[in-house]
Amino acid sequence: MKSRLRKCLLSILIILILFVAILVLYSVTVHEKDYPDYTSYSAKKTGIKALYLLTGRCGFQVSRYHYPVKFIRENPVMVVYRPVNSLFNDTEEQDGLKKWLGNGNTLVLILDERNIGDLWIFDFISETRQWYEVVKAGNVSVTWYGLEKGLVCVLDNADSFLNENIATSSAAVAFINVLARINNPKVIFNEYFHFMQLPSPGIWDLIGHTGQLIVIQLFIVILLVVIRGWKPFGRVRGDKKMVMRPENEVVNALSGLYQRMKAYPLVLSNYYGYFTQKYGRYLTMPGAHKEKAGNLLAECEYHLRRGVLSKKELKNIVLRLEKLEYEINNSGQTRRKE
Repeated sequence: MKSRLRKCLLSILIILILFVAILVLYSVTVHEKDYPDYTSYSAKKTGIKALYLLTGRCGFQVSRYHYPVKFIRENPVMVVYRPVNSLFNDTEEQDGLKKWLGNGNTLVLILDERNIGDLWIFDFISETRQWYEVVKAGNVSVTWYGLEKGLVCVLDNADSFLNENIATSSAAVAFINVLARINNPKVIFNEYFHFMQLPSPGIWDLIGHTGQLIVIQLFIVILLVVIRGWKPFGRVRGDKKMVMRPENEVVNALSGLYQRMKAYPLVLSNYYGYFTQKYGRYLTMPGAHKEKAGNLLAECEYHLRRGVLSKKELKNIVLRLEKLEYEINNSGQTRRKE
């Protein structure tokens, strides 16, 4: 047992080491990759990775998004930093964002003042706005637009959110205050608008975190089966059939023997009780049957006290009881005829 457990733990340890090595290699590759400016992946001066990491450190469930808006599941807060105009103004994306905002969701836009007029969203805001509010946070202005159902929050002075400036500006505080006011724990940074896009979510993304965990567990099970073979508990592999382990064969045999040893005295006890209850009055009357029955019942009581009885002994006693019962019944019928 210890040997099997040691082999199993060793296999799991090897798998974990390989997984960690692959993860570290992937992390190094991702870190060194040259990402576009203004993305949450970029650790350069012109990236916003610091803002992304800060969001997670402040307790929000932050992630990146690489697909068209129509594929967004659940209801997260979507952060869009300096989107590429051609992508953001795409007709299909406009329809997707309108529908998404119409479901009561919140969009946080971080923009450069120079390209605010080039985005379609402000025409949409002017048509559906119910209220607005402007809040000054240091060198950043925060403008809230309450639509018929959704909410749009626009932050200006986008340069203050870059990695090179965020430590010396009030942008980080303003951004976290915005998320705290929205009060939604799930936040996504939209990278689709920076050409870091996929046409549609893959199967891995569609199955979600729970499905991904199940797939990983199944993969580990399959890998263990390949490494050490399939050995169900309590059985070993045969050429064409499952064979019980030797120790389990012994246990099974002893179990059957124990049950039979308990069953034989129980059968005798039933016969004994039946006989004494039905023919008890004959046992008090003098005659040949009384002596024979007394000896036979005494033998039954002896075996019942011991609690041990073989199949052969049980058969012999039962046959003698049945023979005695037959004699008693015949003697009764003879007396009635006389």
